[in-house]
Amino acid sequence: MSFWSPIEVRTLFRAVAQAPSVHNSQPWVMELHERSVLLFERWDVALPHHEPKGRDRLLSCGAALTNLRLAMRVMGWQVSTLLLPDPAQPDLVATVTAVRRQPPTETEADWYAAIPERRSHRYRFDDKPLTPHEIDAVEAALVGERVSSRRLAADEAGMVAGLMEHTAELLHHDHRYQRELRSWTVRRGRDRAGIPVDQLTHGLFGGLVRLGDGVPDHEVLTARIADECVLVVETVDDGRRDHLIAGAAIERAWLAATHLGLAVSVITQPLQLAEVRAGLSERLHLPGFPHALLRVGRPSLSVAASPRRSFSDLVRTL
Repeated sequence: MSFWSPIEVRTLFRAVAQAPSVHNSQPWVMELHERSVLLFERWDVALPHHEPKGRDRLLSCGAALTNLRLAMRVMGWQVSTLLLPDPAQPDLVATVTAVRRQPPTETEADWYAAIPERRSHRYRFDDKPLTPHEIDAVEAALVGERVSSRRLAADEAGMVAGLMEHTAELLHHDHRYQRELRSWTVRRGRDRAGIPVDQLTHGLFGGLVRLGDGVPDHEVLTARIADECVLVVETVDDGRRDHLIAGAAIERAWLAATHLGLAVSVITQPLQLAEVRAGLSERLHLPGFPHALLRVGRPSLSVAASPRRSFSDLVRTL
């Protein structure tokens, strides 16, 4: 690990530690080698009743990968990234190598600076609409190899509202899911992973579905969705590589929005239900596989940072 100075090691750790993740579980660990950083998926961090196939865990690792690459770029390195490089180590999701000295672009510097400011805004947004420039900037950050986005039209809000209501009805009565959600709900100052109880909010459009949440009127939910900027993130295929790519793209868009002073929340919970995911694809005529709904708007309140795991939890020493 002598290639990396102590300051660089802390820079890499802080960037990766602050990436978003499903239930704020932070399901990754880094290994620092000569000129390279290896990012591993933590299979021991599991949410079997929220996501039995682990798709959201890989989306989370993709977000951590974006932050890792940005940290290495602002440290002045051109980087090379290999996804899932070793079949003998299936938990190794990426290797990022410092190739040669190269200054970061202005956009990379802006996105890196947004990392500590990024929050999950699961609340209602401010009523002031976004400008076309702001929407274009967020959408442009989402575009990449094998990944794209599709903005919901106002006349599609009723269909999405129906899928959200179906999700809520099922999860309200899924006792195993509710127990799992409670086990990942934490109080500030006590735990380093999990969702702070003050950030849960109502679980139909933005928050997580809890037992005590009521199902709002269909027309009310439809109007709320129609008033927001909602982007559907999709990839051309549905393998592990695609899940990583989607997560990396979501984090790029999230940081682009944060840099512009906007708020974001990511909705993946309903898409864990096969009928909801298939229904969204079919009714929107999506060519690929949807992974998340990205809500983008103006913040209506200030949101505190979520707790983070310690250095020893996230950095594996050799």
